[in-house]
Amino acid sequence: MDKRELLARISLALILVVMPVGFFIYQYVLRPAISGVRVIDIRAVAPEAGGFQPDSMQVQAGETVTLRFHAEDVTHGIAIGPGLGIDLGEIDPGHMKEVTLTFDEGGTYTFYCNTWCSPNHWRMRGVIEVRDVSNTIPAAQHDPVIDKLTAEGVDIDDTVHNGGQSNRSQEMDNIQPSAQRGAAVISQLIVPPELKDLDWRRSHFPQEAMALLLVANSNASTSDLVDAVAYLWTENTGSQTLASASSLYSKNCAACHGQTGGADGPMADQTAVKPIAFSDLAYMWLRRDDVLYAKIRRGGMGTDMPNFGTLFTPDETWALVNYLRSLTLTSSNP
Repeated sequence: MDKRELLARISLALILVVMPVGFFIYQYVLRPAISGVRVIDIRAVAPEAGGFQPDSMQVQAGETVTLRFHAEDVTHGIAIGPGLGIDLGEIDPGHMKEVTLTFDEGGTYTFYCNTWCSPNHWRMRGVIEVRDVSNTIPAAQHDPVIDKLTAEGVDIDDTVHNGGQSNRSQEMDNIQPSAQRGAAVISQLIVPPELKDLDWRRSHFPQEAMALLLVANSNASTSDLVDAVAYLWTENTGSQTLASASSLYSKNCAACHGQTGGADGPMADQTAVKPIAFSDLAYMWLRRDDVLYAKIRRGGMGTDMPNFGTLFTPDETWALVNYLRSLTLTSSNP
């Protein structure tokens, strides 16, 4: 072996062995020590193989940490909530993405996979407990919307109370409401004051609003009244809010409920109970917004729907409810 061949082999060894080892030492040893930021490495594998490892951690309020997520088997999508606005996107097998953040206040946060990774995808969740200076975790906060439903005696899993699939307004079949048309006709109608109250609309069915409009406008056409209700139920929703909610829906709901709400997502046939078709106007016409909100936040008992209250803020949840409404109420047909 001549000197040039020997040098070539040594160079190759440096490239294949020494440089990766040096990078590993820098990335996992020197870099954290130099930065003074605690680094937490989190393995992401399908739930059947263990899910997130570790799946829980404690952080002090005010502490800056770097969370590094490693996908090891299939592609995972990583997000952290509620209220942090952190979505790292998809991570392919063998790759890593990281985020550095500081939690200012005590509380509980959830990191989760928002890319369907296995039949048990919804088990892909982990918890970050942020402790305050007294080393305590704040008590879980009650949701006033859910508390109000409980006080009212509404069982959000009872289809009789919440306009379930067995309780459809069949007269709404083959009708296409348009909030856009409703915006043009609403000024020509007498609108009872309760219909202008957002809290009232959130706690009543659209069909109840339709009945009140009909009493006040007996000569109005059915199509105009339907369009007016569509307008009232969507008037407080901006395009930017809907766009954000659409992204949340696509990543977290569409796998079961379908991209356009048709209950025809790729996993719809694998759930314990058939997913709701949000694009079914006859069903949604008898659905209360506050019940939709509560179901999203608490999850569905007896179904495969998990809770999203640990992932989304209340405002994000209301935006999702508004997005579900838009699937049936925003037809732009003239």
